[in-house]
Amino acid sequence: MKKIVLVVLACLVSVSFAKERYKDRIFDVSVKKNVVYASDVKHLKELNSISKTLVTLAKLGKGTAVYLYDNETDLTKVDLHMDLYQPKGDKEKNRAAVVVLHGGAFAAGAKDDKDQQTVTYCDSLAARGYVTAAVEYRLGITATIENKTLHIDSLDFSRTVYRGIQDVRAAIRYLRANADDLGIDPARIYLVGNSAGAILSLENLYLDKESEIPTAAKSKPKLGGLDEYGIQGPAAQANAVAALWGAVHDVSIIEKMDKPVLLVHGKADSTVLFKTGRPLGNIANVLENIMPSAAATIGALAFSVETPTLYGSFVIDSVLKAKKIDHETYFVDDMPHEFYDYEDYDVKVKKKVFDFLYGLTQKPANYDGIVVALMKPSMLRMGEYNRSFTLAKGNNVAYAVTDLRGRVVKNGAVSAGETVDLMDLDHGVYVLRVKGERPIRIGLSR
Repeated sequence: MKKIVLVVLACLVSVSFAKERYKDRIFDVSVKKNVVYASDVKHLKELNSISKTLVTLAKLGKGTAVYLYDNETDLTKVDLHMDLYQPKGDKEKNRAAVVVLHGGAFAAGAKDDKDQQTVTYCDSLAARGYVTAAVEYRLGITATIENKTLHIDSLDFSRTVYRGIQDVRAAIRYLRANADDLGIDPARIYLVGNSAGAILSLENLYLDKESEIPTAAKSKPKLGGLDEYGIQGPAAQANAVAALWGAVHDVSIIEKMDKPVLLVHGKADSTVLFKTGRPLGNIANVLENIMPSAAATIGALAFSVETPTLYGSFVIDSVLKAKKIDHETYFVDDMPHEFYDYEDYDVKVKKKVFDFLYGLTQKPANYDGIVVALMKPSMLRMGEYNRSFTLAKGNNVAYAVTDLRGRVVKNGAVSAGETVDLMDLDHGVYVLRVKGERPIRIGLSR
């Protein structure tokens, strides 16, 4: 009898302490660094004298690299990279993926940043079973120096933000295009952004039309469309966002959509304002603090920084409530920017983010960003026995084929007159969705 009781107790203990994917650390983590996700991307070339000194000192381990450029006419082409963190020995397919975006006022920071906990988030989430990516995006703002004053214009700042928006979209398309090789579910790609990274995360979710591109990005030299660089075809929006002290450039871009959002913000934030205002009002102090005396190559330097108006978490929350869009918030009284540096808020913020992401994994996958559905039924022509389909009208129109469990088995883009062959799919029943058309169910047989 005692043996039976002990066995039952042992089973209960083992069950109560069983670890769960996405909730607990259960894996060691492997890291593949500097994976190229976009090539030949146009970027600013000529650093100004202040930045040259700062970058040189940073390479020597003295201070922080800050990227400020002389102009936007001298350009170069660069490759953009991400570091991929994966659970070691994990055989699971269709895993959720998390893209982590660092902060740094769009002029500093890096994908291997530790101060802003980029590496910590990537490692912690990969250990829980996610595939995570720390993404490099283009940094640098045009800044002129006149009469010993360094000046940044709001238009130039807006253009820098837009370049980052393009880069994040390219990174997500890369992950979706390589979903099978990476073992990730293309309908479960989430963003976690810090400060500038949070702004890019929210813009990724809501800025999804060419008509919404900020005017500054259209001035010369033109920066191109939202998907100017990188792999084309797959959808470029994340399926959910956790934004730590973020904002958007225009609340009108927030449309009703079923994509979960977590907003974390300190109500006393003076860097990215909790309500509405121009961000980085304290950037002069920030630059002065990170600029060693050796960098003042032109003597005493004053700062004149103009930034565009942004709408912080309070405003975003209000709009989401008004539109009756489900979301989560964690707003803290009297806390400044990046308040996880205060008391035990680093633990509290991480728990909010981890719980938010875990909750997403317990819900049916949201395919809205991938299986963008059908123009008019007349635009689609099915081939004999559903072995192919042809588009009658449109250019670079996204399509996706899913099985009856909602898993994407084929996707891409198609233009008028092009035919997509479906004979590489196994026999069975599928759902075909083409942007602008109603989804249709098709059967394939050999």
